[in-house]
Amino acid sequence: MIKKLLFLSVLIASVLSHAQTFSTGTQVLKDNLTINLETDPTTTTLVLTGPSNAWFAVGFGGSTMFDGADVFRTNGTSIVDARATSQSLPTADSSQDWTLVSNTVSGGVRTITATRDNNTGDTNDFVFSNTANSVSIIWAFGASTSYAYHGSINRGATILGFTLGKEDFENLAFEAFPNPVSNNMNIQLPSDVDTAKVDVYDLSGRVIKTGVVSQLSKELDFNTVGSGLYTLVIRSENKLGVKKIIKN
Repeated sequence: MIKKLLFLSVLIASVLSHAQTFSTGTQVLKDNLTINLETDPTTTTLVLTGPSNAWFAVGFGGSTMFDGADVFRTNGTSIVDARATSQSLPTADSSQDWTLVSNTVSGGVRTITATRDNNTGDTNDFVFSNTANSVSIIWAFGASTSYAYHGSINRGATILGFTLGKEDFENLAFEAFPNPVSNNMNIQLPSDVDTAKVDVYDLSGRVIKTGVVSQLSKELDFNTVGSGLYTLVIRSENKLGVKKIIKN
């Protein structure tokens, strides 16, 4: 037990010192089509906006539809992890690695927020790096929510640069109960934090579960997590909180 607690202390110190983020910031591709990519040591977060009455897509690691770009596309109802190898509709991957966090519409603009591992292990997926770097992307949008040819003016390619985000984190004082937990854990955020990203680390330092909690959605499902000692890390903007938890 002493060794386990010592490891957790080292892990917490590591998380606090290395939980830096890199971001492209919000970049306008065309009209109301914008993109913002952010990476932390394990996860990439994509915030993509586009017309609420049309499909739109972005591809990573390519400059044309023939480069094998890793494509994220949406028709407003669903999101699809795909790959572009021709001018046809990018084919959906057998492994759908993006997780939809939110899908909202305001003023004719749809905002999609989704997350995935930086490196999914899928050869069809682009590998994001938690460093200052750049990535080539392609983008397109249509005239309706039905996937169809986008026309020559509704597509393009560009390069996005990642720069260092905020390294210094303020303490995020949250509550997590019950602890020990058997099924669902309630994450109580402070009143000045609307939403936060959750990572659960095992004793080897591996992220075994991720999620998003908010003032309205506070439960984190632990039913599929094995019994043991874990570290719960909560992040929101420049705030970070850490707690040790036990799963029965």
